[in-house]
Amino acid sequence: MCSLWGGSVLNLGTKKHKDKYYDVIDNLEYPGCFAMTELHHGSISSIGVESLKSFVIVYKSPSCQEAGFSANCLKAFRKIMLILLISPERVAGSNVQGLQTVATFDPITDEFIINTPNDGAIKWWIGNAAVHGKFATVFARLLLPTHDIKGVSDMGVHAFIVPIRDLKTHQTLPGVEIHDCGHKVGLNGVDNGALRFHSVRIPRDNLLNRFGDVSRDGKYTSNLPSINKRFAATLGELVGGRVALAYSSVSVLKVSITIAIRYSLLRQQFGPPKQPEISILDYQSHQHKLMPMLASTYAFHFATLHLVQMYSEMKKSHDDQLVGDVHSLSAGLKAYVTSYTAKSLSTCREACGGHGYAAVNRFGSLRNDHDIFQTFEGDNTVLLQQYKNRLEDGCVPSNLPCLPLNKSIPIEVAADLLKQYREKFQGGTLAVTWNYLRESMNTYLSQPNPVTARWEGEEHLRDPKFQLDAFRYRTSRLLQSVAVRLRKHSKTLGSFGAWNRCLNHLLTLAESHIESVILAKFIEAVQSCPEETRVTLKLVCDLYALDRIWNDIGTYRIVDYVAPNKAKAIHKLTEYLSFQLRNVAGELVDAFNLPDHVTRAPIAMQSEAYSQYTQHVGF
Repeated sequence: MCSLWGGSVLNLGTKKHKDKYYDVIDNLEYPGCFAMTELHHGSISSIGVESLKSFVIVYKSPSCQEAGFSANCLKAFRKIMLILLISPERVAGSNVQGLQTVATFDPITDEFIINTPNDGAIKWWIGNAAVHGKFATVFARLLLPTHDIKGVSDMGVHAFIVPIRDLKTHQTLPGVEIHDCGHKVGLNGVDNGALRFHSVRIPRDNLLNRFGDVSRDGKYTSNLPSINKRFAATLGELVGGRVALAYSSVSVLKVSITIAIRYSLLRQQFGPPKQPEISILDYQSHQHKLMPMLASTYAFHFATLHLVQMYSEMKKSHDDQLVGDVHSLSAGLKAYVTSYTAKSLSTCREACGGHGYAAVNRFGSLRNDHDIFQTFEGDNTVLLQQYKNRLEDGCVPSNLPCLPLNKSIPIEVAADLLKQYREKFQGGTLAVTWNYLRESMNTYLSQPNPVTARWEGEEHLRDPKFQLDAFRYRTSRLLQSVAVRLRKHSKTLGSFGAWNRCLNHLLTLAESHIESVILAKFIEAVQSCPEETRVTLKLVCDLYALDRIWNDIGTYRIVDYVAPNKAKAIHKLTEYLSFQLRNVAGELVDAFNLPDHVTRAPIAMQSEAYSQYTQHVGF
């Protein structure tokens, strides 16, 4: 069940689907795909999501839970090419509620008829659809015939199991049209395809009916009263994609920083007069490039580990509050971490000079393959639909705009923060991730203490309380100020205009909150780690925190949270901590436990690096 194809059957279907499909999917007899978005709204890319989401589906499989990874699960994991993701349509890709593919019920034959009504509704970027897949979980609008003037009733988007190739001959089935999407910037190990359906008939039982069903006589039933609620419940089962992407992006960052640091330790250039050359990592400029990045990698590791644990608990408990928390935190971490990793890949490449440009040293392939991480699961309208009804009435618009792809997820986080702000002042219960707002709205929004604003001693600056208070103060200030601005502008610009006027403010707020969560989880990890490693990990954590404060020092200076002398002390201390971290940088990347056959970059080999490099070109 290591695929979204298997996951959709398990999580969107019912017992009859599990009984019929579980074993044959698990043993790869029925390789399949997951088809949601369309070409015109193609921002939910399915180019390689299967390989990133496999651990999510493994977790959902009972057989894998009982026996660790079953042989079939491991086999499936290694043969990801047999799994498809069929979601994006050519026109409606990221606006899943706006999909145009239709599934019309025929009460005479007891079948659904799947149709692609126009070119814009072609399913696009379907991972491995071009060659291997034999089934697809197709997301389409469920249409029921009626006796009124409309002729049909639209019940919203549902998922259907649709055969696309013959199980024995592997030939494309009648009514199904499949084409290869062509060469991509990266992830070309996945054969992405496009699918069009011409009156393809499937049995009524092929409707994955966990959240809505159609009876033999064409009557629709659901425990969820509205299309929006059914849609939200369906998407809620897919949140694991964000979790997997955030976690996978950290893995890419680990590989990248490992290559850069190992090369920087090995490479020697210049030095004091009449003395041996020194490692390029001994230069302050190089430390400035790589040491804060190494600290961030550790910070992201603990934050995403916390997210995975929350996700696991959510799947067990189904607690509504935890579900909402996981949705927003996974959105924020996915956006923040993937964006940071994308920028860091270029920095690491540059830190390795000309050798970083060699394809064999992998920065090019890592950068190209990871680039799509910023688009996977980064869809705007889908995410906006998930939270827009939870926002404060009169504070933000109900008709939110379509936002730039990589901005939509932070906006979702900002919107949830506004909801928490409202809950605070109405005496409601705050979600787990936002508990700190209860104190911050009372404490952090008061005038900064002029005495502590001037404290510049190392002990104070490395105090986790000062660091976390500073992060949370910034978030609270941003939250309070954007709420005031939204209310003010809504009076003259309307809710839509107010939202758009404050958009950059909201993005900054979302990033600030995510950084607060990351630091909190890092501090917890330091406090709970073995004593023999705590000093080093505390050094890494301090650099992460102070580097972030320095990067946004203007925010703290504007409100006199940090006096000029303190700002200068923070900058000096970040440079000193980077210098200290250089001495253990090699050990810290070794702790990622990435063997040479995983990093696969000659300049990052733990022994005989130059030998490996020269052998590669024929010496």
